[in-house]
Amino acid sequence: MSRPVFFLHPVYEALSAFGWLFIGPVPLAERRPPLAGPAPLHPERLCPERPLTPLEHALERQLMG
Repeated sequence: MSRPVFFLHPVYEALSAFGWLFIGPVPLAERRPPLAGPAPLHPERLCPERPLTPLEHALERQLMG
């Protein structure tokens, strides 16, 4: 290990530990409910009577597996 890295690594570790003591543990991300499709007035909900294009059908098949 080179001399600067040898010196800076313990300094980094010490500052990191001090930071954890200062801010405390980070809370877990909150759970979100699963998506249920596009929101009201979204363009995909505005034209249900219009059929999908061949490209849209191909993309749907690719996405749905």
